[in-house]
Amino acid sequence: MTAEPSPTTLGTLLDTLGTTVLRPLALPGGRDRGAGHPVILDPDSNEHHGGDSIVLAPGRPSVELMDWAAGAGAAAIVVRTGAIDAASWGQAARRTGVAVLESAPDVAWGRLYTLIDAIKTMSGPISDADNRHSADLFRLANDIALRTGGAVSIEDLAMRVLAYSTIPGQEVDGLRRDGILGRRVPDDPTNAEEYAAVLRSVTAVRSPPTATVHPRLAIAVRDRGEALGSIWVLEGSTPLSADAAEVLAEAAPSAAAQLARFNLVADADRRQRTERLGWLIRGSGATGSIAEHFGLERSGATTVIVIDRIPEQRTSRTGVSMHTAAAYVGDLLRTGLSAYRIPAAAGAFEGRAMAVAGTVADATVLQSIVATVLARATESIGDGWRAGLSSTLAGLSDIPTGAKQAAHAWRVVANMPGHGEIGLHENLGPGLLLMEIHATVGQSELVGGEPLRTLTAHDAATGTDYVKSLSRWISANYDVARAAELLMLHPNTLRHRLRRIAEVIDIDDPDLRLVLALQLRLRDIEESAR
Repeated sequence: MTAEPSPTTLGTLLDTLGTTVLRPLALPGGRDRGAGHPVILDPDSNEHHGGDSIVLAPGRPSVELMDWAAGAGAAAIVVRTGAIDAASWGQAARRTGVAVLESAPDVAWGRLYTLIDAIKTMSGPISDADNRHSADLFRLANDIALRTGGAVSIEDLAMRVLAYSTIPGQEVDGLRRDGILGRRVPDDPTNAEEYAAVLRSVTAVRSPPTATVHPRLAIAVRDRGEALGSIWVLEGSTPLSADAAEVLAEAAPSAAAQLARFNLVADADRRQRTERLGWLIRGSGATGSIAEHFGLERSGATTVIVIDRIPEQRTSRTGVSMHTAAAYVGDLLRTGLSAYRIPAAAGAFEGRAMAVAGTVADATVLQSIVATVLARATESIGDGWRAGLSSTLAGLSDIPTGAKQAAHAWRVVANMPGHGEIGLHENLGPGLLLMEIHATVGQSELVGGEPLRTLTAHDAATGTDYVKSLSRWISANYDVARAAELLMLHPNTLRHRLRRIAEVIDIDDPDLRLVLALQLRLRDIEESAR
C-alpha cells in the first residue's frame, strides 16, 4: 500500500526555519518533496522510520549513508556545516534523489528535532505559493511592521514563533534574534508574567524594557473569545507609530484566521491520537496493533503519565480553555518524549494530558521531560500543573491499572502540599492511603468529631490556639523543640501548653493521638482541595 503524501514539504521546513537554522545543499526532488517526521540517526538500530523521514546525522557521516537513506525512503539527510564533502554528497543526492540539508552548528540536534516535529504537527506555515487565503502570517507580520514602525513576531500559545517581519533597517535585540533562530521565545524570568498580562487583556499591552531587551507592544489573538496566540511589536530607538495599538487590534482577527487554520490541522491529528490513546487506557480495541503503531512493545516496560492543573487553577485567567490547555500540554508531552526517542502514545484524554510511554517510571530522562513540560505549561498558560506517574508496568495488559495509578499519584501531589510537582505512584504509599481514606470519610462527621471537636470548641470558647499547637507538634513527630520553632515559641512555653491541653483531652492515649493526627491531616487535605 502506498503511503499518503506528507502535507509538509522540504520547502515548508526551509522557509519556516530560515537559513540561520537550516539551508539546502542539494534538492534533487525540488522544494515540493514531502517531508516526514524527523529521526536522529542510530547506526545500530534497524527501526523503520516511515516514508519521507528527515534523517538527522550527527558527526561526520559517510556518503554511503545516502544509499541507505534512499532505500529507507528518506526525503533528506541533515548534516552539520562543514561535516561533509559537498561535491561528493551533491553527486550522491542527484543519484539517489535524497536531499541534503545543512544545519547551523549552534542549533542542538534535540532542538532541531523538536522544531521539525512541531512544524509537522502544525502542517507548517502558509507559504507565498499558498493562495487559499488572502494573506499569510509572514505578509501580515510585514504589513504590521510597516504600519507600526517596529519588528513583528506572531506566536502561538506555546511561544513558538510562527512568523516574523523582514523589513530592512528595523532594530532588533537578542531576544528577537534568538526567538527567530530557535523558532521559540527564549526562556526568561519575566515571560510568564508578561504573557499572562497580554492574554488577560482585550487590548494591546506594553511590555517595559530591560537592560538587554527593547520595549514591546503586544496583543492577544483570539477566536470567539479563546486565546490562540499573540502578536508582538518591538520598539527601537524610534517610537512606534501613534496608532500602533489600533493597528494591532485591526490585525488580530486576520491572525486569528491563520492560527485557527493551524489548530484545525493539528486537531485532526490530535483527535486520531486521542482515540487510539483512549483505547490503550481503557484496554479496549486492538490494543496490540495500536501499541505497535506508536512503537510500544507488547511486553516491554511501560509507564502511564497524567498531567493536569490543580482544581483552583483550572479556571484560566488568560482566556485559554481547559480543552485547549490539555491539548497543548499533550502536544508538549508527545514532542518531549519523541525528542528522546521514547516510544509513546500521548495527547489529551478526558480533559487532561496523558501518555503511555515505553520506559520505566523512575528513568531520569522521563523525570526531566515531565519537569520541562510542567515548566513550559506554567510559562505559557499559568501555574498549577502537576504530574502523576504510574509504577513501571510489565506490558499492555497493565495499562488500565497504570492509568488509575497515575491518576491517584496526581491526586496526591495536587492535593497534599509537600509532595512536589511530580509524583511516582510507587513512592507515595502513605499519601495514597490518606487520599483513599479522605475519599471514603472526608465528608463524614467523624472527621470533625471527637477528639477534634472538643479542642475546636475549647479554642472558640476561650481564645486558645490548641488545635494549631497540636497540629504542629504532631507534624514535627512529637518533637517539642522542633514544634516550638515552627510555632515561634520557647520550648518550655509549648511544654506548658501541652500540659494544659492534656487537661482537655488525653493526649497520652495512643489511639487518641492516632485519630487526632488523622483528623488534622484529612482536614488539611480538604482545605487544600477547595
